Amino acid sequence: LLGFCCIWATDIGAYFVGKFFGRIRLSEISPKKTVEGAVFGVVGSIVVATLGSWYLGWPGLPWTGAPLGLVVGIASLLGDLTESMMKRDAGVKDSGQLIPGHGGILDRTDSYVFTAPLIYYFFTLLLPLLNT
Repeated sequence: LLGFCCIWATDIGAYFVGKFFGRIRLSEISPKKTVEGAVFGVVGSIVVATLGSWYLGWPGLPWTGAPLGLVVGIASLLGDLTESMMKRDAGVKDSGQLIPGHGGILDRTDSYVFTAPLIYYFFTLLLPLLNT
């Protein structure tokens, strides 16, 4: 659940900061994304992961949660940009109409596709090593 919260923090932080304060475009692939939004999204993910690791009592606070937040935040943005690039190559604006106003299933799940393996390996490989 903490991994999902990091993804949500990235998406929400990037959206709101990009919408209201974003000036520098991040990429031609997804022209509405801004550098300011991306940076704040990653910072939001780091904050959520650090607070989550403290709440869950992980060892090595904040060194356990902060790297997870950094990696999840960056991977979340990369997943979104990759999915946008695939849509542009296919000449599609939205990946479906199942969720009106959200661009379709791929637009809602793109971040999870990139981050899920990283979160899995963090919890199964790295976190147990930190507990020893």
